[in-house]
Amino acid sequence: MSFMIQDSPTSRYNQQNRPGSARRRPGSSINPITGEETPVYRPPSRPQSRPPTRPFSLRPEGVPELDLHCFKAEPKTVLPEQYDYVLDSGRSGVSTVSWGTDTERSYRDFQENDTGRGYQGYQASARSARNNIEKDFKHLKLKTEDDIKPVKKKTYGEIRKEVEEEEDYLDQNWSKRKPASKAEMLKKMDAEELLEHNKQQKLIETVMIDQLSRPVISDPDQDSRISVPVSERYHRGSQRMLHASKIRTKNTTTENMLSKRVRFGARILTRNGHDAMRELTGFFFHFDNTLTIYEFRQFGKSAKALPFVTRGRYGHIQGPREDEPYNLMDIFSGNEIIIDTRGQHSLPDTVKKRDRVYFKITDVDEEEKQILLQEETYRSQNKQEMINRRILDGVQEEVRERLKKRGIKTVTGLGRYYRKLDKTGSGVLYKFELEKGLFTFHIELPPQDLDQAFDVLDPDETGELDYSVYMRGVIGQMVESRKNLVRKAFRKIDSQKRGVITVSEIKKYFNASFQPPYKQGATPGVSSLKAFLEAITSSPDQEEITYVEFEEYYEGLSISVDDNNEFANILHNTWNI
Repeated sequence: MSFMIQDSPTSRYNQQNRPGSARRRPGSSINPITGEETPVYRPPSRPQSRPPTRPFSLRPEGVPELDLHCFKAEPKTVLPEQYDYVLDSGRSGVSTVSWGTDTERSYRDFQENDTGRGYQGYQASARSARNNIEKDFKHLKLKTEDDIKPVKKKTYGEIRKEVEEEEDYLDQNWSKRKPASKAEMLKKMDAEELLEHNKQQKLIETVMIDQLSRPVISDPDQDSRISVPVSERYHRGSQRMLHASKIRTKNTTTENMLSKRVRFGARILTRNGHDAMRELTGFFFHFDNTLTIYEFRQFGKSAKALPFVTRGRYGHIQGPREDEPYNLMDIFSGNEIIIDTRGQHSLPDTVKKRDRVYFKITDVDEEEKQILLQEETYRSQNKQEMINRRILDGVQEEVRERLKKRGIKTVTGLGRYYRKLDKTGSGVLYKFELEKGLFTFHIELPPQDLDQAFDVLDPDETGELDYSVYMRGVIGQMVESRKNLVRKAFRKIDSQKRGVITVSEIKKYFNASFQPPYKQGATPGVSSLKAFLEAITSSPDQEEITYVEFEEYYEGLSISVDDNNEFANILHNTWNI
């Protein structure tokens, strides 16, 4: 019996379109052998139940309106100013407002947040909100309008009196140091003293090594052949120490000879700010009346002392003691030492441009000097030199007395006037130009006094003089302790060591929290910073200030301030040094 199908199979299209096809009956299937249609069992589907639609309302059905009569009006109170009170029921996102108020809460929000709570849930929310409000109000110190005391208005006289008392307080306390604890002051002093001590030790060590080794190495006698026993000869590769040398030359100096010295600080008298800020230390050797000057330089974390003036015997270039060598009596604070720049290879190029370099002695080790003075007696000062000193002191005393109330304006204006006349930049002016500047700024002196002062300052009778030397001789200078503070303040502002500072750098470091007294150059109603910039600059467009301009301002201020402590406190309060 053959079960092979003889005809071609029916296409899917025909099966779909036949009336009795299984394709049209999704719930039946066809047996491929018998061709019978067999129904397929399917589980009965569950009817989908949907909740009856309710009309949209702000309050669900069956939920009565909340009674908020419990929130009664409180007595009229005055809340503290700038107090932002926020109502919070303790449940984030749930409002404590009743269903009867205007709210945007819908029935859907009620289903999501409060399903199953109903009226009791909202009663609990309202009760919680009320308790929180009462609790927060208990912590506030509220005052009613009746408790506020009226403010007593001050009269114009009382306000004026308070302002005058405040001005007097600032005027009296400008020169007082800021309150600082004793421990902080001692700590700062100890740190500065330790730094200075380490610097001096480094300088002395460098000078001793340099001065002991230089003559031995550079002396031509070292080239001479001297027969030395074989037992005392150095073997090849052995280290030869400086003091182990058996060769003695003519210029050899010992450590004992170099120990008889006097250390002194110095600075350069120049209009170049970078050279004026150099830290110089000199040594005067008593056994041969020679002196040398070294410069202390900081290279990152390391510090070195570099030769500035070669050691040698230097004498007076001008004056009554011309050609006489400097001795120990010439080493004192405030004295000037003039050295010829020829043959000084260690001097910078800015200093070599001049034929002479002027050094001002700032401080001296008096203890070492007194020990050396006991060993030898020196003759008294030259008589003519004493007369010259008295002439200049008399002129300076008279000028400074006249400039007592206008020191800043006169000194800064006179320096600015001379710089305009200096067309070549050398600083040298004729006598009539220098005297004309004095009369322009109302420094009127008898003609004989001016002639005597000019003769002392110009011993060579050239008829011309550097205006810086003339100003120092006629007006005078502040003491070196004040000058050190001025240099310290300028060094703090000039962090890049250019010798020039800018207006922006002054504003950065200037402390304008105090107004200086009127007697010190302050103008009523003008800030201290503005008054300082107006006095130190020639025009509002000036952006850079040289060291000379900075120094002239404090030279004029020094004339108005007699007390050294008051002058020091002004600088401390102004620049925080």
